[in-house]
Amino acid sequence: MTTLTVLTILRLILLTGLIMGLGGAALADYTIFSQGVIRPVSDYTITQTRLLSHIVSIGLCILWVSGFALIMVKLQLQPDFMQNPKVWAKIVVVVMLTINGILVHRYILPLVIRGRGCRLFDGVTPRQIAGLTFLGSVSLVSWSLPFVLGKASGLNFVTPMSSILAAYVAFVLVVWLVLFSFMSCIRSIQQLAAKQSAELDISSKSWNEQIAALREGAVIDTRREPGMVRDLLHLRH
Repeated sequence: MTTLTVLTILRLILLTGLIMGLGGAALADYTIFSQGVIRPVSDYTITQTRLLSHIVSIGLCILWVSGFALIMVKLQLQPDFMQNPKVWAKIVVVVMLTINGILVHRYILPLVIRGRGCRLFDGVTPRQIAGLTFLGSVSLVSWSLPFVLGKASGLNFVTPMSSILAAYVAFVLVVWLVLFSFMSCIRSIQQLAAKQSAELDISSKSWNEQIAALREGAVIDTRREPGMVRDLLHLRH
């Protein structure tokens, strides 16, 4: 087997890991959003999120192993390969993916499991929403960036690692700002809807109490709710 064949196989394996990671992370985010934020967390949400998190973890492991093997083969063909700043930028991004994955397993998955039967944003503070959306932003940008860097051959040995990482941080912050603003709006809408629902429940309860009191012959103050009294008298007859 020639070296070029080995390189091709390793690149395909690495690409498989990237697809598993990016696809799994995107589907997990969609599942949590649609079945945990918009709707209450169900058993399906928990099962699906766990499955997708395992797929992402496998993709990350494939990324580390194939990436390390690819570097070893490349060094045999190109001794100065590790002097390419883009390679080190990729390594930093993969390290960030690893740290982010650990934090997701430690904080987000337990939050989803504990939230069974409730929406994730019920009782969640803006600070917690900021943390959740930040982890999501790092995941989205970090899994997407290797695809971009892989195609950007013009950056090889030219663009400093600091410039690539500065662009990476900027993208993370922009995505984080958008996600945080969007999720905060959803949380505000849900809180407003819950408040209005509670007020309707109180009004309905008061209405039922008034009907029950009228049927029992109680005296109702007509000066407070004249319209309600007319409706109640109509119901009584």
